[in-house]
Amino acid sequence: MRFPLILLKAVILAPILSTGYLSAAQANSANNNGSQSTSGPGLFKPIVIDFEDFDAGTFITGDEWADLEGGLNISVESNRKQKADSTKDLPLRLYDTNCRPAGITDPSFQSLPICSGGDGDLATGDYFGSKEQGNVLIIQEDNSKRRNRDNLGAPDDERKGGTITFRFNQAIQYISLGFLDFDEHAKGEFRFYSKADDTTAALNLSIKDVQAINPAFSGDNSLRLFENVQEGMEVAFERLEVEFPGSGAITHLCFSPEIAPGGSHNWADEADSCRW
Repeated sequence: MRFPLILLKAVILAPILSTGYLSAAQANSANNNGSQSTSGPGLFKPIVIDFEDFDAGTFITGDEWADLEGGLNISVESNRKQKADSTKDLPLRLYDTNCRPAGITDPSFQSLPICSGGDGDLATGDYFGSKEQGNVLIIQEDNSKRRNRDNLGAPDDERKGGTITFRFNQAIQYISLGFLDFDEHAKGEFRFYSKADDTTAALNLSIKDVQAINPAFSGDNSLRLFENVQEGMEVAFERLEVEFPGSGAITHLCFSPEIAPGGSHNWADEADSCRW
């Protein structure tokens, strides 16, 4: 069964509003205190994962957000394996996009560090027609040296790409998702599965069909925002796969667990709460 999903045209970036959402840290705190992240009967506040809860360069194991409302586990299947173990996938890692690409002398960059791993294509900010995105999620490239095969090197996204999978412990009905540094001519996909263990996706979408918010940068440094926002929309899924054919990153993930019976969303507020 295929569900209707509205792919909105790109919107102008705006800072996240200070109300109406829970960051990952706030959601964890609320859960630990036994409180429920809802804003009315059967209505959940969206949860924002912006990858700022950890330092840049942190390797992500995938269970860091398992205690959030809805429960989340992240895994990866890389298109190229680690050099030291040809059966082992490259890991997930956080990359700081508030950086200065080598060779750019614009004064606005002078206070910023050089982009790690030579990845100037992951830089964000006014120079690239985008808001600074801070930490983003990447598949870490293996830049290990022969004398130290266990060291993958500085944060650097894998040029062969791979698939990042988000699994939820309950059905999710709303999502906002950001893609960074995706070539408009590449054939990457993101797929929604109704049940976590389904082998056939309920819906396949192409990343290149999500219009870049900064169209002057359609490949390197491009920033794309996907939202499914529709009053009364019935979209529920338990697994999301993002397939990168090459380099790229995920800037954020914002979601709400499925509405409980008798509940309803204020979709306008939902969009504002998650907008990047």
